[in-house]
Amino acid sequence: MAIAFTPREAGALGAAVETVKQDQRVGEIGRAILREANRFGFKTIQNLTGHTLERYIVHAGKSIPNLYVPNMPSLKKGEVFAIEPFLTLQSAAGYVVDTESVTIYSLAVRKITGVKGLDEFVARIWEERKTLPFTPRWYAADFGREKLNEILKELVRRKVVRSYPTLVEASRKPVAQFEHTMALEDDGLVVLT
Repeated sequence: MAIAFTPREAGALGAAVETVKQDQRVGEIGRAILREANRFGFKTIQNLTGHTLERYIVHAGKSIPNLYVPNMPSLKKGEVFAIEPFLTLQSAAGYVVDTESVTIYSLAVRKITGVKGLDEFVARIWEERKTLPFTPRWYAADFGREKLNEILKELVRRKVVRSYPTLVEASRKPVAQFEHTMALEDDGLVVLT
């Protein structure tokens, strides 16, 4: 199956997608991303990657680096994955760090805490999101911002909910991200986004 790219899709993402084939080592995809980024005077973010996806698991199993890494696993038929080039300026550090700000959470485990408010919130998240990420602003009107923050803090403490700190480039330089989600099928690569 041939994949056509518009001019805005060319660049690191286009080069990466053109590299994808069954049994291709993911390090080779990273090599294509890095080569294209460098060609245009950019640097890749070393500690952010693309990844395989499974139902209700956004980051499942294999990572797809944004630079060349030897001896990485291969992509297999039937896998669904996202290629995500993250680029920054050549003068940047080239990696991201956590901040203290948290705006994304996900349900880590579905279990009863014995506390009514916590259990009601967990039940709602399970019903609406399963283990997919969510942001508290979606629920602030129903629970109140202050009460919701207390619920989340306690659920994180109990390891029922996982928190994801906001990431920033280590030298505070800008970062751009591009993404396609794809599947390897019998007839070739299918771009899903």
